[in-house]
Amino acid sequence: MNKELDRTYSRRDFLKITTALAAVGLTTSLTPDLLYGEAGTDLKGVTIDYWNMIGVQNPVVKQLSESIIKAFEQRTGAKVNTTWDTYGSIIGPKYRTNFLAGKIPTVFDAISSWTGQLRSFLRPLNDFVGEWDSETKEPVSWLFPLIKVQNRGFSDADQIYDLPFLVIPQAPVVTRLDHWKKAGLDFEKNWPIKDTDHFLELLKAFKDQKVSEYPYEVYGKIWDAGDTQLNGWVRSLDIEKSDFLNADWTRSNCDSEPWIRGVQFYVDLFRKYHYSSPDSPQSTDEDAVEQLIRGQKSIVHADILNRGTFLKRIPKEVEAGLIQWGPHFPMAGGTTGSVVFQAMASFSITKQTGPDAEIKERAAWEFIKEWFRAENQIALAKSSGLSARRDVWDGLKGAPDHYIEAVTSMLNNPGVWSNHPKSVDIQYNLFAPHIQQAMGGADVATELKAYAEEVNKILKT
Repeated sequence: MNKELDRTYSRRDFLKITTALAAVGLTTSLTPDLLYGEAGTDLKGVTIDYWNMIGVQNPVVKQLSESIIKAFEQRTGAKVNTTWDTYGSIIGPKYRTNFLAGKIPTVFDAISSWTGQLRSFLRPLNDFVGEWDSETKEPVSWLFPLIKVQNRGFSDADQIYDLPFLVIPQAPVVTRLDHWKKAGLDFEKNWPIKDTDHFLELLKAFKDQKVSEYPYEVYGKIWDAGDTQLNGWVRSLDIEKSDFLNADWTRSNCDSEPWIRGVQFYVDLFRKYHYSSPDSPQSTDEDAVEQLIRGQKSIVHADILNRGTFLKRIPKEVEAGLIQWGPHFPMAGGTTGSVVFQAMASFSITKQTGPDAEIKERAAWEFIKEWFRAENQIALAKSSGLSARRDVWDGLKGAPDHYIEAVTSMLNNPGVWSNHPKSVDIQYNLFAPHIQQAMGGADVATELKAYAEEVNKILKT
């Protein structure tokens, strides 16, 4: 199933999927009534191409995607050709190259700050959003101002080209309670973590008590160096300079003092304190989560997208409360409650041509609506992030690992990444090599100055 969701899947196959999801406490809109009934007829004969990126994050969310897709097909009679893609496809040149060559899906999901490069190919969704039922639109309306801020550099910033269905506060911390006991630490007195000074004390205890050789991990890999824990620490020092670009997208912020201080601490965790492994220049939060599961890490910063991995790999331990999530924390002397950026996993519809353009775009919108059904939003929140619908949050509280409490407590003053057309290069492809150089011993301020100069040249072109 690397290219398309196989249409020959039997009801039995999909029952296996729903049974597997139910085993970890997840249910979606693919109900027995839908599964055993005849497919709907409103969109019968319509086929749309969907490029799925969110499914790469963990095996549970891919199963969720399959279930939601099948429910839409059964409900409407439409067919969905699904391509399973990766974040690297849009961070690298694949999406840009394909779109320019005319190979374009009907609908796709991506992180919304990565789609500025494709904006000319996208269909504004304001008319669709305007006709949405209030029971769904109202709970997601808190995101509309953030979408405008994200796109503030475009003349049509009021237009919604990317509709978030999942919010990813970056990045909470996750820990193992058994490591605290081994280190002789009182979890109740020390959680949540207060600031980076407190954090260093905890990591020292884990290391000194030989609970874990490298109790933590910083990430140098392209897609994590630029959007996980580092940025929260910078934001706690200066909100106005914490995004990669300034307010009007005319220059880089990254040669400023908050960035130098934040990156220096980030690098010091690896080079000075040796709390992060020798693999740090190529590490990712997915790697760190696997190591936490194996007991090789004590605390890691990890996007909530990884929760499905815990549910899949160690469900009994999650249920028993061994795994605990907590909010990001500020640099010592920084501002508590201002440490989070949000990534937003969003849907986009591409402009269609030909006699069936209108019906394909309508089918794509109906497909998006399937993902906003309350049961799907709940399942997505349990496995891979914070649902866009605020009305389901309270019902998710009380899980043994306190994941919802952790991420919702981070939303007092959230920021969002700029959606500049070159944001992928700015935040990932250009940034990570300089972090890797600093991890190798290069001067942090020098690397950030060189990086900012590269970005400023791009912004002038």
